[in-house]
Amino acid sequence: MTNRPSVPETDSESPDFVIESEYGRILLKSNCKASFFDNLEMDDGLGHFSHYSSIIKKIDSFNKYAEREDGRVTLAVRDPNVVVGYCIGSYPEPNDRWTLLGKLMYELAALELSRNFRGLNLAYRLLNSTMNDDFFEDKIAYMCGYSWHWDLEGKNLTAGQYRNMMKQLYGKLGFREVYTNEPNIALRPENIMMIRVGSRVSAEDNLRFRHLRFGIKPK
Repeated sequence: MTNRPSVPETDSESPDFVIESEYGRILLKSNCKASFFDNLEMDDGLGHFSHYSSIIKKIDSFNKYAEREDGRVTLAVRDPNVVVGYCIGSYPEPNDRWTLLGKLMYELAALELSRNFRGLNLAYRLLNSTMNDDFFEDKIAYMCGYSWHWDLEGKNLTAGQYRNMMKQLYGKLGFREVYTNEPNIALRPENIMMIRVGSRVSAEDNLRFRHLRFGIKPK
């Protein structure tokens, strides 16, 4: 697709709402449960490409997150049943260093749009719908951007440009970049970690996280 529709802004503060576009109605649905995935299908702009592969390729894969404790799935669904974007989150994986801080840490594990539906401001809307919850005021929400997951070809961007795009997007939701010696982040200079510290996170927990960023285990 080359012509991008103009999507009207909405004043709705609800995490679930409908966007009208020239491609039809697009529903943004947060906190999706397993039953919501019945009869959905993935848009063909989510999948395998020459230099990029979607993190979620099958509808069934959303269940992994929806069924976890405080796992979150936010979907953008083109009417009537085609998934064109998603944001998924959960507590860190067991072998992740951030598990040492328990349930303080919450990972936004993936945010992706179909190649056919970019330019609609859906990335911001998906992220905003996911974060629009008092739950996050007790958490340090974080994202780890790994350049080997980025669709540089589809966006026609360099890794540095893509990195800056992500900083701007997450920055709109109160995230900021932090530095860490975590091996996967440190592997390439364009990789990035961004965090949003909830309003009820204590100074002590903030300090514990700061130490853990550089491998100092919390006491």
